[in-house]
Amino acid sequence: MRVYALCLLCFAQISMAQVNVQPNFGLELAERDSVKTEQLTRALNGFLAEALSGTYTEEYVDTNHRNRYDFFFRKLARIGNNSETTKYNPPLVLKSFTADDEVYKIVVAFTGTRNDEPFVFQVTELKVVPHEESYRFYCPFEENTEHYQSKQIGTVRYHYQSTLDPEKSEQFASFKSELCQMANVKDETIEYYCFESLDDLLKAYGFLYSARQCNFLCYDLGFTESEGDVYITGTDNANYAFGFIGEFLYYNLPNSEEMYIPFVQGMATYYGGYGLSYDSMNELKAQFREELRSNPSVDFLEEFKKGRKSSVQRHFSYYVLSAFLCEKVLKEADFETALGLAYSGSGGEAFFEKLQEAVGVNEGNFHQTIVEIIEEA
Repeated sequence: MRVYALCLLCFAQISMAQVNVQPNFGLELAERDSVKTEQLTRALNGFLAEALSGTYTEEYVDTNHRNRYDFFFRKLARIGNNSETTKYNPPLVLKSFTADDEVYKIVVAFTGTRNDEPFVFQVTELKVVPHEESYRFYCPFEENTEHYQSKQIGTVRYHYQSTLDPEKSEQFASFKSELCQMANVKDETIEYYCFESLDDLLKAYGFLYSARQCNFLCYDLGFTESEGDVYITGTDNANYAFGFIGEFLYYNLPNSEEMYIPFVQGMATYYGGYGLSYDSMNELKAQFREELRSNPSVDFLEEFKKGRKSSVQRHFSYYVLSAFLCEKVLKEADFETALGLAYSGSGGEAFFEKLQEAVGVNEGNFHQTIVEIIEEA
């Protein structure tokens, strides 16, 4: 197999936003076709200009591919917007190569200075495919995962690197089918990519390095692609239900813009344990009992209304408090009632009204209700 290095030396002016890649003169210039070099450079500058603006067009990105790999294109978007403290350098081509003189892989680094200190923000591999008289840009996910093993369990087709936990995979497949039944949704097969770490997940997408991803971003630990047909986790857990539930509701139920995220995350916590820690309801109740004992003046209604500004053992309070309320609703009513609470408006405008109707809980007795719930355990 022949592999050629390509150094992109030509700059191009882009009308919508100027993005000029930096040449890397340390690369060997093996490509002798100046026309192809110019076409690649112009296309790369055009694509990066669209990424900078966050708006991709058919000229550089296939729309179907864009929709399938939404995570990839969103994580590329708007890199390079300067602020008072952050200044970006022109993107730097670190490496480029082709095995067939047609399709290229190009590795681009996004660097700059933050508070006058140099930093590397992201290093990304792009797949570049000829299109008409130019090139289109693709996520390398398919090639990077083509060697993975696959196994169908119920309506879940798992894709994994080395091993798959049989018990957890069976649990998730069973739960997924049960959730479809409760939500009155057709139980169709999904593709479940179970990565052994967040780093493996990112590399599969072509993110060789990313400074803005970490193990505390639940979105990156469990999310769906292709409008819910593909589920991705970086948890090495074949039963990461916490990251699945909110995405499932969003893609399978109507009027998702009316969903109240805190309660949706509460439902996810109830069914799947909290985030990456997987703390169960009993464990969470014990933690909140301890919080109450160490801080007797705490008001759980106030903590709920603080949103992300309140946490107990690194768990967002309003997610966990919602999980406690979800449990109460399921005990005293049913899943349909809990789902109704999830539809309380994006800002929770109707939450307390619906909570009162469902189980008689309002702002006046909210705190005492939570105390009673956590003391029951």
